[in-house]
Amino acid sequence: MKLKIAALATLLVPFLVFAQDIPKKSAYFFYLDACPHCHNVNDYFNANGLYDKYDIKKLDASVPANGRFLMQLYETSGYPKEQQGGVPVMAFGDKFFAGDKPIIDNFVTEIEAVGSTEVANVSTDIVVHEGAIAEASQAVPAPQSGNAASQGKKSFFPIAIGALVVITAGALIFVNRK
Repeated sequence: MKLKIAALATLLVPFLVFAQDIPKKSAYFFYLDACPHCHNVNDYFNANGLYDKYDIKKLDASVPANGRFLMQLYETSGYPKEQQGGVPVMAFGDKFFAGDKPIIDNFVTEIEAVGSTEVANVSTDIVVHEGAIAEASQAVPAPQSGNAASQGKKSFFPIAIGALVVITAGALIFVNRK
């Protein structure tokens, strides 16, 4: 009986381990340090744990490469020309929101509704800001976006769990041998 339980556990645990590696949905958040509306969005994301739940890449729109990328997104989204150039902006999938109120009111609902959050024509020269949006007087700490795999670090969690399963199964077989 113990051997059957060990075999069942050995078969089920790998499925649970690999379920941990589901990638987070990602989005681009364009901001300026001096923009109070950008701070409203940043505060909302911090307060609701959205930086942990989603892979939100913060892009300072004052960096030339990021500004060019934002302009590309404005053009491809069909956003009205007379309203282009402002921040904050969120872009994911085929969705594009400009302004703090539209972002705060729609972000969670809309990002959950899209299957893939890859933004078309991703520029390779963008500069992702991993830290907080700085305030005029002091920096406000924010959680870093993305999981370990998206930040170039290898996740050893699946390997550790797999090794634990193999060791446990081997120990049970050794103890229950005849």
